Amino acid sequence: MTTVSGAGVGGVSGMDLGSMDLETALMAVQSERTKLLDDALRLQLDSVSARNAEMAGLNDAIAAKSSENSKLEESSLSMQKQIAELRDLQSRLKASECPNPDGWYGLSWGQGDDAALSHSTLEQIKSSGLTVPAGADAPRDVDGNGTMDAKGKVVAGWQKEIDGKVAALEESIKNNAATVEANKTEMTSIKNQVDALGNTQQTEMLRLQGMTGKRNEAFDVMTNFIKKMQDSRSSIIGNMR
Repeated sequence: MTTVSGAGVGGVSGMDLGSMDLETALMAVQSERTKLLDDALRLQLDSVSARNAEMAGLNDAIAAKSSENSKLEESSLSMQKQIAELRDLQSRLKASECPNPDGWYGLSWGQGDDAALSHSTLEQIKSSGLTVPAGADAPRDVDGNGTMDAKGKVVAGWQKEIDGKVAALEESIKNNAATVEANKTEMTSIKNQVDALGNTQQTEMLRLQGMTGKRNEAFDVMTNFIKKMQDSRSSIIGNMR
């Protein structure tokens, strides 16, 4: 029994050529080699595609982290603005606080005791989520001059609430900053992975180009061989006429 053995894409393994003529045997060998090269090329293409998908996933992760950081930084800026507004309100309340806990001062007492300003200050207190008491301690126009008044102990309580809200906002800003830094570290790590994959991908692409060239070469050889066989047979038939 005549066999042809080989390894890898460059060889053909275990083909029984004993029952074939020379032309058929050569054609079978070349066809098998072309098939092996096609299979290897397909595997290489799958490998390159998988690596491209992995790189795309990593780039998506970087984009997601970057987007998250932008939102966190935007949120921190918003909270810093809230802190500034709360501190401003706190300072105005301090100026309007009656020394007597149960005494009444206008909410704009420290700013000219302006009636409209006292009403807008109360609205700011409500919109800031501060506790507005009801009943005997509820803010109201005590002296009937159109100015909203509040007891000293109520105003003092608002200032303490503001301290708590500011502390919570500052803690959130601190946590945001820590998350941003952690994301930046992770983004750097992911970027390094992308770079490493990119370098490997360049090698794989060169290998793919080489395999494509070999496959095309094998296909050309097979095509030329078939043409020569046909030409040879045509010549023989022509000589027999």
